[in-house]
This record gives sequence, C-alpha cells and structure tokens, in this order.
Amino acid sequence: MTETLVETLHVDRFKSLRGGDPRLIVAEAEAAADAIEARIGEPSGTLAAAEREALMAAQRLCFNAAADRWPGWEEASQWPAPTRAELHRGLALARRSSALVHRLDLGPLREGTSHWMIGACHLALGETDDALAAFSLAVSRYQSAPAPGPARLAQGYIAIAYEAAARARPDGVASFEEAQAALAAGGFEDAAAWGKQLDVARRVFVGDGSPFRTR
Repeated sequence: MTETLVETLHVDRFKSLRGGDPRLIVAEAEAAADAIEARIGEPSGTLAAAEREALMAAQRLCFNAAADRWPGWEEASQWPAPTRAELHRGLALARRSSALVHRLDLGPLREGTSHWMIGACHLALGETDDALAAFSLAVSRYQSAPAPGPARLAQGYIAIAYEAAARARPDGVASFEEAQAALAAGGFEDAAAWGKQLDVARRVFVGDGSPFRTR
C-alpha cells in the first residue's frame, strides 16, 4: 500500500512549512494525519509494513506540530502568542501522537517523550494537575527505558509546573535547582542543552509578567 497523492501533498507541504507560522503547521499536520488515518482505519490486527510506515509518519507530524505550537522554547517569538484555542489544538495533536506511539508499540523512551509533550501543552494552558500527571508518566516511562537523562529533564518540568502554579512541592519532589544539578552531574551528552531548555521554559512560564501563570 503506497502513500496516496493527497497524503504526499500534505506531508510535503508540512515539511515546507517547518520553521514558519506554527498555526499553518498545525493545520497541515491535522490534515495529513487525517488523510493517513482515514485510509488505514481503526486497529484491526497486524499492520502491513507500508501501513506502519504511514502511521509512523503521522505520529511524527503530530508530535512536531504540537512542539512547534508550544510556546516554551523561546521567550520572544516572531509569531503571535498562541490563543487558548490554538494551545488546545496543540494538545490534541500531542495526544494523537501519543496514541500512535502506543498503537505502534514504539517503546518506553518514545512513550515518555509523548507524555512529556502532553504535559508541556497542559503547562502552557495552566492545567497544573494534568501537566503534573503527564510529566510524572514521562518520568516513569523514561526510567523504564532506561533513559535517566530525559527522566531528570522531565523532573525539571515538574518543578516548573509547581512554581508556575505557586504550589508547594511535596516531599521527595526535586526543586528546579536540584533537577538542574542532577542533569549537570549525570554526565549526559545533552546536559547543557537540556539545562538551557529548562532555563528558558522556566522564564517563559514562571518569569515576572508571564501570561502563562494566570491561564
């Protein structure tokens, strides 16, 4: 089963939009995933190789579009701040990506990242309980992988979620500084990049005047 012309057009257009207006990227990812999933249908047994490949493409499209719509990557963007409706569309894509990760049985590392993306979307929406639940699932799946670096990164986001909501952390939950220190001490190749990622996200969601603290 080969990729249809409609799917090819959507996927190619999505690729051409990367780095551009995230609103257009989200719309194109939705259209591409709709076309792919409509052709393959609901789970009904073992997937053919081409079907699996198409669903993996849909999963990547959904995840990347959700990530592009998430405002936590940078403090100042050339694009307008996302509305709540736009953030909810990003969350829907993150959930769709996660469902495909599970359907395709891509393993605990990918599951952890899919849960992290859901938590990140909830964080941007100010939905603290849902964010904490998703980040905690991410930590659990990362630990099962095992992937200790991403697990510590996700713990940093848990600390950010508590700070953004002005909530006290329960006993045993790492502070932001503790999570950063654990990353730095872990000897991970990506530790510096992850630390910077956490610093930026903290300023976006916790910094003075942040609109995300009151969403």
